[in-house]
Amino acid sequence: MNFLSIEFLIFAACVIPLFFLIPARWKWLFLLAASFVFYGFGGARNVVWLALPAIAVYFIGLALGRAARPGTRRRLLVLGLIAGLSVLFLFKYTDFFGRLLFAAAGLFGKAPVYRPLGWAYVAGVSFFSFRLLSYLMDVYRGNLPAEKHAGYFFLYVAYFPQLLMGPIDRAARFLPELKRKISFDFNRIESGLGLIVWGLFKKMAVADRLALFVDSVFSNPQAGGLSLVFGAYFFAFQIYCDFSGYSDIAIGLSRILGYESTENFRTPYASRSVAEFWSRWHISLSTWLRDYLFLPLAYGVMRRIPSTSRLSVHADIWAYGIGIVLTIGLAGLWHGAAWTFVTWGLMYGLLLFLSNLTKKLRRRVVRKIGLHRRPAFHHGLQILLTFHFVCLAWVFFRSESLAAAGDYFRRLFGPSLFAEPRIPVFHLLLVLLFIGFEAFRNSAPRWDWPARLPRPLKIAGLAFFLCLIAILAVETNNEFIYATF
Repeated sequence: MNFLSIEFLIFAACVIPLFFLIPARWKWLFLLAASFVFYGFGGARNVVWLALPAIAVYFIGLALGRAARPGTRRRLLVLGLIAGLSVLFLFKYTDFFGRLLFAAAGLFGKAPVYRPLGWAYVAGVSFFSFRLLSYLMDVYRGNLPAEKHAGYFFLYVAYFPQLLMGPIDRAARFLPELKRKISFDFNRIESGLGLIVWGLFKKMAVADRLALFVDSVFSNPQAGGLSLVFGAYFFAFQIYCDFSGYSDIAIGLSRILGYESTENFRTPYASRSVAEFWSRWHISLSTWLRDYLFLPLAYGVMRRIPSTSRLSVHADIWAYGIGIVLTIGLAGLWHGAAWTFVTWGLMYGLLLFLSNLTKKLRRRVVRKIGLHRRPAFHHGLQILLTFHFVCLAWVFFRSESLAAAGDYFRRLFGPSLFAEPRIPVFHLLLVLLFIGFEAFRNSAPRWDWPARLPRPLKIAGLAFFLCLIAILAVETNNEFIYATF
């Protein structure tokens, strides 16, 4: 069920008032039933494929909580990881790895023909799989006791505001949230509604309208000219407004219900480095990858390097390099079973490794040329360079294939760049308007007066944004970009 659909509007209008009327001890059951109804709109098969791995992980988690022997615990962990990853692999990667294996078989003779299975995609599979895996690993590490209450466990996995596209809240943080006593709080509802309207504005008024220009450029890069430059810039803002808009709606819905979700975006395009960008973009995923993939990989590499250095490079740098390239490369594959996503991830992994490798050298260069004496200019330059690398990397993310991305870059840096000097003024003004609104929202917490505004003025502000949405929204019925991830 799409957050922008009439069906969801009716669903939310029924669920939210009833939630506050239900006695406190039954709220979890009502919310669990509502979550399964929400997910069931995509077909009963979705509910089945969500329930099967969740049931397996629930019982394996209980067994982990009771097991004392390290060998038994490791075997249970492996079994749980297989159960948690099963649906993700079956529905997202079977065809990708099937083609890869058949192509590899062709190296030793005539290549067999791979016939795609054609299984329908299971919505939100990447997100609920990662929730299951983090729960299981936290129980294994002793960071979280196994949840004995099956209802709260399944509610954590299937919680409808976060089910399709996150945020990927950890069980250690969110299970206590779900168990809190909830009461009606008008201030909290007002804050949640504000977040929802802001998310709708980002998605419907900015992302969907930019998509009209971006789609036309990426589908016809032969036109060349400055449209290719703006196509890359505008896609950066399209995907940010699209995904962060969904996150705002999801966090706002949770806040109305009385639960606080984890933050998922923190002005990522104001980052001064690629490492900082990843700490601000899709925060719930980047921290998940850091804690459950990168750190175990890096520590594993460190234990297997006997000397302090190899090829004049210290062991900790090798550990960081191997860990970060594999982690971010797999993050690219998580986004989609295609070489464009893998390339996108590997680009970031290699740049993060090179950035760590040259950290001392870059500091010396900054001091040598005197940039450290002009911090504002230095910071601005860092933000500008980081933003442009991110925009170029997004071309791989948006392109249908590596060949299409290569063609886009060839024309982008070709002699025809200024052959069509037309500037999409309206879309440029829309982006600048959004940047202004976002800068105001981010600076507002440092001021006292926005919080002290009379409620009628706050309601008028919400009405203003709803009018902007009505004026600027386009009837494209665009699904959220991350809905297929």
